[in-house]
Amino acid sequence: MNAESIADVIDVDIEQWYEAQRNEGTVNRNVMAVGLIMCEHMRTHFPLDESKWFTGSQVSLLGGGRIKSILARHGEDRPFASEGGRTSRGSQDLARSFQEVVNGSWAAGEFEELGEDDKLSVINLLQARMAGRIRADFYDRQRLPLEIDFNKQTRHTVDRLLAAARDKGGNTAGAVAQHLVGATLDIRHTGLAIENKSYTTADQQTGRAGDFMVNDTAIHVTVGPTEALVAKCQDNIEQGFHPLILTSEEKMGAARALAENIGIRDRVAVRGIEDFVAGSIVDIARYSEPETRRVLRQLFDTYNLRVAEVEPDPSLLVEVPENLIQA
Repeated sequence: MNAESIADVIDVDIEQWYEAQRNEGTVNRNVMAVGLIMCEHMRTHFPLDESKWFTGSQVSLLGGGRIKSILARHGEDRPFASEGGRTSRGSQDLARSFQEVVNGSWAAGEFEELGEDDKLSVINLLQARMAGRIRADFYDRQRLPLEIDFNKQTRHTVDRLLAAARDKGGNTAGAVAQHLVGATLDIRHTGLAIENKSYTTADQQTGRAGDFMVNDTAIHVTVGPTEALVAKCQDNIEQGFHPLILTSEEKMGAARALAENIGIRDRVAVRGIEDFVAGSIVDIARYSEPETRRVLRQLFDTYNLRVAEVEPDPSLLVEVPENLIQA
């Protein structure tokens, strides 16, 4: 067997060990940290031997710095943990069970017979796959951070949330923008039913005139205006609706230019998402600071409820900070 084949076999055993620790769909960070570090111990000795990885009070190497270094080797630079739970009795038990699983793998003997370079290749593959599990079960499930600074304008909160969504990449910014606008409409127009659809639900599939309909206004939420979007705005006009494009502030000029190109510039309203949401919060709060705090909490509670109803991805949820919970 070559190094990759041996890694494949051992990783099947590690996967079973990892999944056995899952509780109600989640895996504790200590499980992830122990998996990385026990693979690291395989660099210095195998079969794994408790007398070599356990100091008598803690799992050796199980610290934040070493974990950060291993993750960085595999392209993951985001924060994981300041400490890895070295003195935790749970971590020690996890390390013992990991040792039992890996030492007992039917590929363990094949691994022992490899040369040093091939052994390192196996360990790197095992750690890369563990990093992939961490990415899926930790980083990709983390809620979006929400920065609340009551000394700054309300818009700052909206700006920082959208920036955090952009940093996550993929469709996150678009999904967050849509649900943020939906939550804003929900708390602003309490007498109306504001539709709630997943971000991936195409307007065309449902026959909707826009992402949201508020009376005779078709609202389109986008972080990247396109010709197809303004063509839909033209359809709105022909159907007797008033189109409103909500986009990021830096894309407002592009949206207006696209509308100008097809001769409907004066028939389409274009506003920044940031100002739309922040302005709505301040209006609902009637320019009262205590009320603004209450409305912010209401907005993000509503946002989380709406996201949880229609999105399978928990990383779109917002982590409501302590200073807003206590507000």
